[in-house]
Amino acid sequence: MNDTEFLELAMRHQDGTLSAAETSAFEAAMLADPAKRRLFTEAQLRSMALHDRFRQEAFRVAPPEKQRRAWHTRPAAAMAAGLVCGLFCASFVWAVSAPKVTAERLDALVDGGFENSHVEEGFPARTGVWSGDAVEISVPDAGHGGQHLRFISPQPDAANPNSRAISCDVFQLVDLRPLRAALSRDGDAVLELSASFLDARSLNTRPSVTCSCKIYVFKGDPTSMRSTWPLNIPEALSSGIANVTTLGGATPVWKTVTAKCLVNAEADFAIIQLAALPNLRPASLASIFADDIKLTLSTRPSLPVRIVHR
Repeated sequence: MNDTEFLELAMRHQDGTLSAAETSAFEAAMLADPAKRRLFTEAQLRSMALHDRFRQEAFRVAPPEKQRRAWHTRPAAAMAAGLVCGLFCASFVWAVSAPKVTAERLDALVDGGFENSHVEEGFPARTGVWSGDAVEISVPDAGHGGQHLRFISPQPDAANPNSRAISCDVFQLVDLRPLRAALSRDGDAVLELSASFLDARSLNTRPSVTCSCKIYVFKGDPTSMRSTWPLNIPEALSSGIANVTTLGGATPVWKTVTAKCLVNAEADFAIIQLAALPNLRPASLASIFADDIKLTLSTRPSLPVRIVHR
């Protein structure tokens, strides 16, 4: 199945018009090909950006002196035309509609390689430090070189010490306020969090472990989160998650996942979370590692669509 055929199935999947056989083929293509999964994710993000842009534009009115000369743009027709074009020429259309897309790795995420970190206990009380459950910084037998984060065991949340300890979590608070200038420009901005995980256990070791990276965007004071986490997750402006489930391997292989979420000028800080969740408890996590954590801000200008009233 080529990319054009896959994108056509993706659009029809979004509309709920796939047959059972087409749904099976669509799911099989994503399971078999990581590139197809990335393509599907990008298509969903673009569709979401279009939907949000049209929602915003619906409440905008052109200045009176321009109304007499403006064409009336029909958002549904424009969106349909853009999606149809995207099915046959996705990369080209995206490049034309967003000629100034930028991607910048953020230094606001401190020590993504764990080369200089001491992981503090509990949820972080300040920005720029790693903090969380029982973990350590170590060097596995197979890896990227240098130091890595090794998960050890889950611990209860500070806001609810009587809760069940399910996953081993590590956090960092990231100050987004220095990015206000970039976030306030007219356009869309996406935070991308990538993390690499290693399961150094032998092949088919049970239970399986789900490793994930999560990003939550908030407004307000980051130091106020410690006493109420994770009860305040519903207050997030946006969030994203990516994960991989593993049973070890004959040869240890690092696996990278990337979580994405929209971010705007209201954002004050982000919470970065790395997690290792054994899918049967209790279980040892001593052979599960994380490394090479990166936070990237991608921006692109607004789509060239304007709605006016005549």
